[in-house]
Amino acid sequence: MTVIAILRRAALFLILTVFTQVGGVLYLLYQPIRWQISQRVPGKWRSRGYRLLAFAMVYALGSLLLVPPLARLNGRVPLPVFSEVALKPANYFFVIANRHYVKPALLEAALDVANQMDHSVTLYFLDANFPFFDGFPLLPHRSHDDGGKLDLAFIYEKPVTGKLLSGSPSWLGYGYLEAPRAGEYDQPANCEGRGYWQYSLLSRLVPQDKNLDFSASLNQQLLLRLARHPAIGKIFLEPHLKTRLGLEGQKKVRFHGCAAVRHDDHIHIQL
Repeated sequence: MTVIAILRRAALFLILTVFTQVGGVLYLLYQPIRWQISQRVPGKWRSRGYRLLAFAMVYALGSLLLVPPLARLNGRVPLPVFSEVALKPANYFFVIANRHYVKPALLEAALDVANQMDHSVTLYFLDANFPFFDGFPLLPHRSHDDGGKLDLAFIYEKPVTGKLLSGSPSWLGYGYLEAPRAGEYDQPANCEGRGYWQYSLLSRLVPQDKNLDFSASLNQQLLLRLARHPAIGKIFLEPHLKTRLGLEGQKKVRFHGCAAVRHDDHIHIQL
């Protein structure tokens, strides 16, 4: 094996570990299969195709069959993917990357609130936590490392029909902003003015076409139900939205600090 091949595989192991936690370990488990395919399948591109398919199968089977029961031993459970009508992933990257694990108490709280909403409302989750090890960072978040954090998408309506949007308006899940209006306190400008360059970074990667209506009534209802749930300890939200939605009296709803990123594109909840 050449040095370049070793470095390439080391880089793949690192990338898979950083973004999925378990992907690096599953990549190691796949290596004997990779070697067998390399030895037995002729043709460079054909061999690569078989190897890619084999790794995808190892990763999928590991994520479906091995990770959930082991995560439960670690005190974490997966958020619902197909079984729960009221709570679903905003997109399946969060599930494929095993970033959808929480403590049972947070799952119960999220389902409680989702089921309390009007029957036409489905809540969509974004990043939660990895399945194992407190303190293992879920990048690019500063927290989300203990099973007790969960991000939810805002509720949007389509302007002509009034139909609720399924999922998130952003391909990232993050970055589509409900920015401060004229006369509202502009915390993002304050943070950026103080040198926190990362504060609005994600919004530069996501089109801000504003072809959707932010549902003030449903988002207010959602945030009030979250704030009143006894298991929820904190909710992070931009100050202008806290004021706009009439949440000044809700002490659990608070500013997260300039060292994070802005929270007018999602709701962060934690135990």
